[in-house]
Amino acid sequence: MLLAALVAALTFAPVAGSVGTPIVAHASHVAPNTAYALVWHTGRAHWQVAEGKFFGIAAPDASRTLARGTSNASGTLDLRFTVPEDFGYIHDVELQANGTVAANQGFTVVPRLTISPSSGPLGTPVTVTMTGIGYRFYQAVWHLMYDGAQTGWLSAITTHGTARVTIPATGTIGMHTLQALEGPTAPYLNEAQSPNYQPFIPTVLAQRFRVTPGAPRLPDSAIAQSPPRAGDPSTFTAAPSLSTNFGSGPVGSPVTLKGRAFAPATKIALDWETVVGDDITGRGWTLQRRPLATATSDRSGAFTIRFRTPDDLGGDHHIIAHASGVANGPETSTTYDLVPSIVGFTPSARPGALITIHVKGGGWSETGNIYTVVVDNAYFGYACGFNTQGDIMMKIHAPGQSGWHFIDLYPAIYNGKIQGPGSPPQGSDVNGSYFLLPMLNVADHPGEKLPAFHLALRVEGNE
Repeated sequence: MLLAALVAALTFAPVAGSVGTPIVAHASHVAPNTAYALVWHTGRAHWQVAEGKFFGIAAPDASRTLARGTSNASGTLDLRFTVPEDFGYIHDVELQANGTVAANQGFTVVPRLTISPSSGPLGTPVTVTMTGIGYRFYQAVWHLMYDGAQTGWLSAITTHGTARVTIPATGTIGMHTLQALEGPTAPYLNEAQSPNYQPFIPTVLAQRFRVTPGAPRLPDSAIAQSPPRAGDPSTFTAAPSLSTNFGSGPVGSPVTLKGRAFAPATKIALDWETVVGDDITGRGWTLQRRPLATATSDRSGAFTIRFRTPDDLGGDHHIIAHASGVANGPETSTTYDLVPSIVGFTPSARPGALITIHVKGGGWSETGNIYTVVVDNAYFGYACGFNTQGDIMMKIHAPGQSGWHFIDLYPAIYNGKIQGPGSPPQGSDVNGSYFLLPMLNVADHPGEKLPAFHLALRVEGNE
């Protein structure tokens, strides 16, 4: 009689868990008295952005060792690990000896939603944390809902499966429900009946927040919410070079530009390079130069000028220096990042009255040319500033209910190609797009690092 050879096996207890869950991995029928490593496979996910265009997600394979141990004389081994903070859904886990796979098994990282605090007065900043978000097509988009309204989406491509966002507590005094639902375009309400259903993945996650009586928690002024100005990484060299005291700033912010190693006692022209065009008419966009300033170098070839950040599109701009009046001569440049800012907002209004939100520094790329607007945690719409060189003027009507209301502006992805792991073939009939949705996890925004803005509106008086 022939006896079948026992095959090495790897099991987990429990078989699935959220980030931070302690797990016991049990290996059986492996080589006795042998050193093993428990290797966790994942994706090194990142956004694909190039020359102002969006090309979806790429996720090359990556791995890490979770635990090591030596099997006993009977060929069994127990290894303990904690579910790492990583992307959700199924991961391949291997038991390896000297790089050779002895056994493997899948482990599911289960998405989890938490909030902090769980109560507070109107406007309380509520930190929403979701772990275990995926990076594949049907796993990367989870929609955050507040009392039945869609607030935006929770992405975690560059934050490795974890989204941490802050939203204001809104609504009347009492309990309010926050929910997260998966869906490539909109919340998918019967995921359990989907062909992509995975039993260990919850179809909906929920938490509750209680709005309590008391003075409202109001956000900082819009000016205080502008990102801190970055330093300029440029350094002077023996060749002609430029350096600014700041590498970024909003429209109107002061900049000091210094040049070194230019020809002595020479008039220098400085140009500001920008993008002109739009995404609607089909004419596309082109690069243009605009005169910024002139300077005259001293006997050592140095000069210093001061100017205000131009009123222009957000994003990187080249500042180009060249000898004035010399055609096709040598040029030197440095890069300056123009960041968005709120320059106008109506802080109070009567019910239904027209209010204004004015943004400067809107961008031009597929990832930077729009801001989305959320009113009382309900997605309201978006605005684009490409055609107006970064100037975004929004006019909407105030809510009809008296009291404090909260308006939040989030960056988003305007357009591009949905590509990446699990994505449908280009031109297929599969419906899926996360374009134009508020990206609540602003740290994960592709391309430009753009801020969110949080505003408070006081509605009072009669209509």
